[in-house]
Amino acid sequence: MTALDFAALDGLAFAAERGRLAGREVGPAVVRDLGPLVEMSHLAAAGLLPKPGEAPWLDLADFGDLRRALTRGQSRWVCPSRRNVGFLRTTEARDEKEWNAFGFAAQQAAVAAGFAKRVAAQLVGAVGEMYSNIHDHSGAARTGLLAFAARGGSFEFVVADRGVGVLDSLRTCPDYAGLDDHGEALRLALSDGVSRCGAGTGHGKGFRPLFIGVANLNGLLRFRSGDHALIIDGHNPSLVGARLAQKPRIGGFLASVKCLLAADAAPSGAGFGAAIAS
Repeated sequence: MTALDFAALDGLAFAAERGRLAGREVGPAVVRDLGPLVEMSHLAAAGLLPKPGEAPWLDLADFGDLRRALTRGQSRWVCPSRRNVGFLRTTEARDEKEWNAFGFAAQQAAVAAGFAKRVAAQLVGAVGEMYSNIHDHSGAARTGLLAFAARGGSFEFVVADRGVGVLDSLRTCPDYAGLDDHGEALRLALSDGVSRCGAGTGHGKGFRPLFIGVANLNGLLRFRSGDHALIIDGHNPSLVGARLAQKPRIGGFLASVKCLLAADAAPSGAGFGAAIAS
């Protein structure tokens, strides 16, 4: 069975955007990673793909319970048996009690997956900074979602919202009022010191903890907003190695980060979606 990785998801979304998916048999496919699952939900909200739980060709596998908890409208959930996957919905104001419970569960899951306690704390700290970004920059704090998934040798987290998106957020600042490209907006937003508050204000450092956390790890980082993705992968990932690629449009912002302890465990392959889109 084909894995629903990002290459497959991009292919499906492009096919849908071009009208080539209607009437075509898709799959079967299985969800192995959290990032593509959450991004598929964003594409569903944009009207391109079915919701993950409503696609007959998609096997949610280990994420079935997470999806059902989301559907039930739970505000915070951690798998009660394995404790290796969970999510937190955001509210209008940052809830420190809920965040602390979620962050503790995420850190424990990362340690159980084999990450050093210091590294696990740094990764969860990065999630916390992006949690704050939802309230500071999305314009739609109630739409946010934080989620994590861990298994032996890997730790993955996603931070997403359905707010104004990176481009429109930056354009509220006079410094970036002339910006008109979602890809360039993503690149700027990930740069140190850049935010809608403007240069020299001390803001725009929310992604620094992320790059500290993934130092000396093998990772795949994918950021989505508007009609672009910014992708960073490899050992010791940093903004220097970032690649921009045009994608079907989504609303809001999505950051998907997967960290791997094993050098040979990096995801690869252009799945069935790429074949449909071609």
